[in-house]
Formats: sequence, structure tokens, C-alpha cells
Amino acid sequence: MILYLLLIAVALILALAVAWKLRWIEPSRRLAKVADRMAAGDWSERAEIGGSQDLRALAGRLNLLAAAAQKGMSALDHQRSDLQQLVDSLPDPILLADSSQRVILLSAAASKILQLSAAEALGKKFINVVNDAQILELFESLQSSQMQQRDIRIMRAGQRHYYQAVGTRTRAGGVLIVLRNVTTMASAIQMKTDFVANASHELRTPLAAIKIAFETLNEVYEEDPQTTRKCIEIIDGHIHRLEEMLRDLLDLSRVETPDLRAQVSEVSVAALFAAVQHGLGSMARQKQVTLEFEGDESLTFKSDQKLLDLTLKNLVENSIKYTPANGRVTISIARDEGGIEMRIIDTGIGIPPEHLERVFERFYQVDAARTGGSARGTGLGLAIVKHAVLAMGGTVDLQSEPGKGTTAICHVPDLAVTESAL
Repeated sequence: MILYLLLIAVALILALAVAWKLRWIEPSRRLAKVADRMAAGDWSERAEIGGSQDLRALAGRLNLLAAAAQKGMSALDHQRSDLQQLVDSLPDPILLADSSQRVILLSAAASKILQLSAAEALGKKFINVVNDAQILELFESLQSSQMQQRDIRIMRAGQRHYYQAVGTRTRAGGVLIVLRNVTTMASAIQMKTDFVANASHELRTPLAAIKIAFETLNEVYEEDPQTTRKCIEIIDGHIHRLEEMLRDLLDLSRVETPDLRAQVSEVSVAALFAAVQHGLGSMARQKQVTLEFEGDESLTFKSDQKLLDLTLKNLVENSIKYTPANGRVTISIARDEGGIEMRIIDTGIGIPPEHLERVFERFYQVDAARTGGSARGTGLGLAIVKHAVLAMGGTVDLQSEPGKGTTAICHVPDLAVTESAL
């Protein structure tokens, strides 16, 4: 009987132990495993509701915490994505490193400069991502300074780019660097500087010649009629050159205006030919150069009459200047696909191949020894042509062979065709 009672007692104890394990130990272990996975960042994990009332309550609260954390992480991911889209839309390269000097943000513009993707850069040490010495110097200086601003230069594909770099320390101890591209501004400043220098040089020569001629004339105008006449010719020639330069500077200033727009009107080929003949016929006769016109004079199209006249005037004037006596300049205007093609063909001295790339620059001139002083222009005509044609939405090109002549080819759209297409 006693043995029987002992067996019953042992069975009860084992049943209680199993019940305890099922009610407390196993649910607790499962909760601990779920909590470990959540702590590792897996907020999608959920605890199984089971066990005692207290454990069920704990599992419910743990699931609520996981749901709130998952929602918060999703919001952070959306904010991070929005921030990335924002910085990627900015033209300025942006780099952000954390307090451990690891890159945590890289804009699309910065990726382009560094020549690597954001995926390749994020999480890596700043010094392992950036290999430009001036950016690295700025980064290092920010370890002991709150803010730094510097002008830096970066070489890419053989070209020098200029940036205004601003670096600041973040509240978390990281570093934010923003690069503002000022290459265009620097080029514009340099262009203006070159323009002033070239204009000053070009104006100085005729002014000095006029001054010398006038001083000489003042001394000998009664004693030496031959010298007097020569001085008057020098003064007249340089005054004409100054007038020509000032006219070209005004034309260039007008066509270089950023907001210049074509003033569309009905243009006839006959009117363009007549303007060339009226404006440059006497010059051609003096040089003994024949002006020829080819094209259907009844042809009309829509474009900017003044810009076309300016373009033809400068191209034909150049051709006459650099074509020897008994030469020929042919002006051809015809319709081509989508617009009008103008060709100015001369039998002049031509342009060496090495100069063709630069003749559209302001004040650039081919070696004066090849042309002689009398044919020397202002160096602005082709620059005016380039900007005038661009304002009309067209293109201009030169084909030349030294000793045989030059052909200028301009394509301008017929805006009547463009309007009908729309």
C-alpha cells in the first residue's frame, strides 16, 4: 500500500513538472529566441501567444513592440530614400561620413566625380573612397575644425574642373562636404579677362599709329606734301579699322546675349542676295573679286532677317578679304531637309587644318604674315557668325584647303516647316 502511494506521488510530481515545463519553461525559451531575433534587427518576427497568462501578456507586448519598430524602420527607410532622391537631384556633389569616418551618403553628382557607385562607397572609409588630394586635405582639416571653405581643382579626362568646397562637422561627429561646380564661372571670368586683354591690344595698335601719324603730320604738313598724304592715308586706314572693330564688338555683344531669340519674319533669297550686293559689292570690285549668286530668288522661308544678313555679311566679307584679285566668291542658298543651307565658296588662300578648330574664337586670326596687313580683320567676324547661327537654331562649319579656297556651310531651320510639324 505504501509503495502504491509512493508511485502515485512520483507520478503527480512528474505530471506537475511536465505541466510546469509546458506552461513556463518552453514558452519562455521561445520568447527568448524571438527576442534575440528582434534584437538582431528582424522586426518581422512575432512571438507565439501561449503559456501562462503572464507569458501570453508578455508575448503580446513583445509583438506590439515589434510592430511599432517595424513601422518606424519602414518610415526611416522611406525618409532615407526621399533624402537620397533629394541629394541625387542636386547638381552639387555631396559626401557625408559618420563619426567613424565611413561614408553614409553619396549623391549622384559625387558618384560621377569619384567614378564609383554609391553601393561601392557606402560603409567604406572616406580615405578609401576619395583619391583627390585636395578633398582629402579638406576632410582631414575638419577633424579639428567646425567648418572649412576652399577652392579646389579636380582633373577628369584631361580636363580641369573648379569647385568651391564647403565642409562642416555634423552634430554626430561626422563630416559633410558639398562641392559647388564653378568651372563655367571660372571659364567665363577667364574669357572676359582674355577679351579685355585682346581688345586692349587690338585697340592700342591703331591708336598708336594714328598718334604717330598725327604728330608727324603736325610737323611736316607744310614742308612735305608726300609725307602728309601718306600720314593722312595711315590715319584714314586705322580710323576705318577702329570703326570696323567697334561695329563688330557691338554685333558680337548683341548676338552673345544669353536671352537672344530669333525674330521670325518672312525672308526671301532675293532680299538676302540684294543685301550682300549692296553692302559688299564695292569692296569686291576694289579687290577685283567676282561675286556670284546661286539659288532660286523666288524662294522664301521663315527666319531672322537681321541675323541672316549679319551672318552672310561677315562670311562674304571674310571671303573677299582673303581672296586674291581675279578670284571668285559664290553665295549659294537652297532648301535642304528641314531648313535652308547657305554656302559661301571662295577661291582664296584657304585656312591651314591646324587653325580650323579655333577660327570661331574671338580675336583669333590665322598668321597675319600669310595674308598681309591690308587684309587683316578684327578677328571677330566668325565669332559673330557662330553666335548668330546658334541663335537661329542652326549650325555652321568650315571646309578649307590652303591655296585653293574655303567653303562656309550654314544650316538654319525654316521655322515655317517647324511650325507645321508641331
